[in-house]
Amino acid sequence: MTFSERIRTIACALALVLVCAATGHADESLFERDVLPILTKQCLGCHGGLRQKGGLEMRTIPAMLKGGDSGPAVKAGDANGSEIWKKIASNEMPPNEKKLSPAERAAIKQWIDAGLPTVSQRQKNIDPLLPANVKHEPKQVAKAIDQHLDRFLASAKLQAAPRSDDSEFLRRVTIDITGRVPTAQQAAAFLDSNDPDKRAKLIDKLLAMPEFGEQLGRTWREWICPPELPSDANGGLQPINQAQDFGKWLGKRFTAGDTWDKITRDILTVEGEIKTKPQVIFFGLVGEGGKITPGGSARAVASLFMGVQLQCAECHDDPYRAWAQKEHWAMAAFFGKTTGDFNKISEVPASKSTAQIAIPRSAFKDVGTNVPAAFLGGKTFASEKESVLRVPFVDWLTAKENPFFARSFANRLWFYFFSRGIVHPVDDFRELNPPSHPGLMKLLENEFAASGFDVKHLIRCVCNSEAYQRTSRIAPGTSEQIIGAQTASFGRMPLRLMSADMLYDSLKLAYGDPKLDLRGFDKDIANGQSAPVADAYLEFIRRFGTNEEDATDFTHGIPQMLTMINHPRLLTGSKALETYLKATPTPTAEQTVEWLYLATLSRRPSADEQADAQKYVKKATDKSKAYVGVLWMLVNRSEYMFVR
Repeated sequence: MTFSERIRTIACALALVLVCAATGHADESLFERDVLPILTKQCLGCHGGLRQKGGLEMRTIPAMLKGGDSGPAVKAGDANGSEIWKKIASNEMPPNEKKLSPAERAAIKQWIDAGLPTVSQRQKNIDPLLPANVKHEPKQVAKAIDQHLDRFLASAKLQAAPRSDDSEFLRRVTIDITGRVPTAQQAAAFLDSNDPDKRAKLIDKLLAMPEFGEQLGRTWREWICPPELPSDANGGLQPINQAQDFGKWLGKRFTAGDTWDKITRDILTVEGEIKTKPQVIFFGLVGEGGKITPGGSARAVASLFMGVQLQCAECHDDPYRAWAQKEHWAMAAFFGKTTGDFNKISEVPASKSTAQIAIPRSAFKDVGTNVPAAFLGGKTFASEKESVLRVPFVDWLTAKENPFFARSFANRLWFYFFSRGIVHPVDDFRELNPPSHPGLMKLLENEFAASGFDVKHLIRCVCNSEAYQRTSRIAPGTSEQIIGAQTASFGRMPLRLMSADMLYDSLKLAYGDPKLDLRGFDKDIANGQSAPVADAYLEFIRRFGTNEEDATDFTHGIPQMLTMINHPRLLTGSKALETYLKATPTPTAEQTVEWLYLATLSRRPSADEQADAQKYVKKATDKSKAYVGVLWMLVNRSEYMFVR
């Protein structure tokens, strides 16, 4: 019996004991069904995504076990020894007038005393609302998405935020799908349309644009690339351009509508040189020092394509996850015959007897033990003839019945749109870290697999949902507690900072300058500007980089502000504005100001905004410069920097 099987056997036995000890299965308090809605309503305003008082987050069981400044927040099987229960029992928490009801208190105490059971542990037959193995229409899936979320919100006694208006939706979906704001013409056409189905049609139109693939390609590039790119042995040169080319290669595949299983196969089975196959860089990026390593390949593939963490199992059996050290190296064996670096890759075929790997000295434990190749979860690999090992591994990985592949991508896609995965972190699927919405997770992974891993189809399903189309705006008088609870439960869209790529492409559009250069402009002037380095794009990305794990984290500060406010390029004219003025016969100041708002904020100015801009323009002796001043003001507004 493998370590994983032993863990699962023990877990099942424990579950049976707990179920028998409870008054009945329906009465048992389970995390996702009974406890999380209470925490969402009462606690996540202070201990969720927006705020984490005392360093404590309460959205997941691992986060509560980790705890905050005062140590672990829960102790499995011992409510009286858990800080959360102590504060609830003493009425210290929640710190507001509306305390927990007796039923809510009982549910939390029972859950802790029972060992923190989850729906995922107890209920294996999760209802996704739509049948598996059938591809559905996007709007049908979108409706099911909303049903799952509405049920959770109802159980938490939360009201969802209202629907976004057209300008908010237009700007959000355009930035999310194409990585840049819409043009003024696109904004005006959408806002003026009376077509009741215009939102769905806009989603389809954006997915057909090459910019869609470009944005998703660079998003995956950022997920794959380590914070510090590896260097080669000759002068320490980093493969910056090669990494960019990899993102472009991914982008072309996404634009063409290639399915995720095909793209994955072409990454993981690649052989040759980077000159003709940009995806060669993948294995070098996830190895060590730019060199391919079986352990690094196994870790990265598990994290990026399967949603599980194997790093602890590299050296020992993972005490918190059902992975043994031998299981990690059994998966690594599939990459043991692959050699090379971020410039070239080759693989030597293996026979049945050589499809194994010896645990290296870096693992510290069981060094030298030979481990035969096996698929994660225990299925052994068997081949009667000599073959390359990565091919059968990818055959197993991308099979529709694989328990990891579809759910991992679906969860990452949800994270991309909502800044939080249904399972979070996105690469930590395990029984101790269940989906916040089990039925929703099952729905999305089923649909993705049934569609043949059609990326555009899954995006249509999510973006057509009311959940995605809710506003991020906050009604006056709404408490921080409710805002946090709504956001944590996907009942409100989070306010997110544009990524550096999104901001750069949007500025290039606004200024009509595909080579927009915001590098240091005068070495003798400080102004927060750095001396020109690399090229304009790389310097911008370096300066305006954001938190990849949390787009709601406002990472901009003085250097970014000084660049935007002081850089003379942003006050020296816009070719896009010049083109508009030339193409529009005798435009009025009112029309030009409206165009500027549409080109930046994707909306028309309010009466007060129009009046203020008119006043500024009328005072100017040079109206062209005045309009550029209005443009400068708009791109420096916080509204411009955010995805609402």
